[in-house]
Amino acid sequence: MRVSRPFLTKTGRVRIGWRLGGFFGVTLLAGVAVEGFVPSGVLGGSFAVLFGALVAGWTLLALDGRRPSALGFYLARDSVTETLRGTALGVLIGMMVVGGMALLGGLTWNTQPGSGMGWCVGAVVALMWFAIPAAAEEALLRGYPLQALTESYGPTVGVIATSVAFGALHLGNPGSGVLEVANVTAAGLLFGVVYVKTLSLWWVTGLHLGWNWAHGYLADVPVSGLDVVDAPLYEGSTRGAQWLGGGEFGPEGSLVATAVLLAVTAWWWRSEGLKPGVAASKSGALVSHETNGNEQRN
Repeated sequence: MRVSRPFLTKTGRVRIGWRLGGFFGVTLLAGVAVEGFVPSGVLGGSFAVLFGALVAGWTLLALDGRRPSALGFYLARDSVTETLRGTALGVLIGMMVVGGMALLGGLTWNTQPGSGMGWCVGAVVALMWFAIPAAAEEALLRGYPLQALTESYGPTVGVIATSVAFGALHLGNPGSGVLEVANVTAAGLLFGVVYVKTLSLWWVTGLHLGWNWAHGYLADVPVSGLDVVDAPLYEGSTRGAQWLGGGEFGPEGSLVATAVLLAVTAWWWRSEGLKPGVAASKSGALVSHETNGNEQRN
């Protein structure tokens, strides 16, 4: 008689559903444990999520007999260069959206008091502010969950599933609607593709950081409906139809963002321009295994 094993696969490994449930459960518990020691608000909450996702990811990796570096946040010389390159790419893509919207009349700017030195100091502070939420969301979705899903079902399923979850995280943001959530999901597709290509959470966190910083500081407009930083010298504002200016949600609510994100994602999916660096190749990350779509082998 065949015995049903709802928790284990044929090889004796815990099934992916239970592993993902464990990951999010440990993330929640660890995040709540540290929440009392950090300031309240977006930044404190993001730090708690980051801490929880790291603890959960490292725990699940250890149970699989893998090193903490396999999560994608390895400590090496590549960490700095990959973060910088990812940030530069994120700024470039973000400003492509801003430029397209401005040309079509969806964005405008007014002058306000400030100085060049104040702008430079503010730019650094804003980069530091946006870094924690970006790292938290990437560790939460593009870390262990994307690896586990991709290992079981392939990169396409892994990227799409984590991107849908990424969009769902922003359902409650101010100004959120169908187009806005679709665009955040499209951004998640881009982040997922870059991770699959590079095996580096440094790369994808930099990309996420650059995207948010380009909109929130360089353009000085809301990021996913949140207006959390202010650039001296000028004030950005959206205008025109909702589909063009994005309204309260900012550029991520514009069809210009839809076009840019999908085009760039398709390009990087097909391109050989992004590859794992030395440290990423040695980290032990698993995201490109062949699969027959049957999780029993995992």
